[in-house]
Amino acid sequence: MGFNVPWGKYGIHGTNEPWSIGHDESEGCIRMYNKDVKELYKIVPIGTTVRIYGGPYGPFGEGFRILRPGDRGSDVYEVQRILKEKGYFKGYVNGIYGEDMKQAVFNFQKRMA
Repeated sequence: MGFNVPWGKYGIHGTNEPWSIGHDESEGCIRMYNKDVKELYKIVPIGTTVRIYGGPYGPFGEGFRILRPGDRGSDVYEVQRILKEKGYFKGYVNGIYGEDMKQAVFNFQKRMA
């Protein structure tokens, strides 16, 4: 099963490495026990909305990380959204830290200095 977010495509799938479930072992996919995925597949219709709650910090998951060009995720998306709201980010809010976001961060930091 797959789902799309602005910064990429991810899957909800089984694994042949069950020890990895519940750990940051992938690039964003949700790993489950194979037997659970088979059951979920039977009861979840195509087109079902998937909501993922990252933890106590909302889009920032379990805490904050230093964002760098090339990073992707809901935390990057949220920073882009705020920078756009404040007039620094002119690009498309997509959760991907590219050159346009790098320039927006630079301009924001310059103004705050």
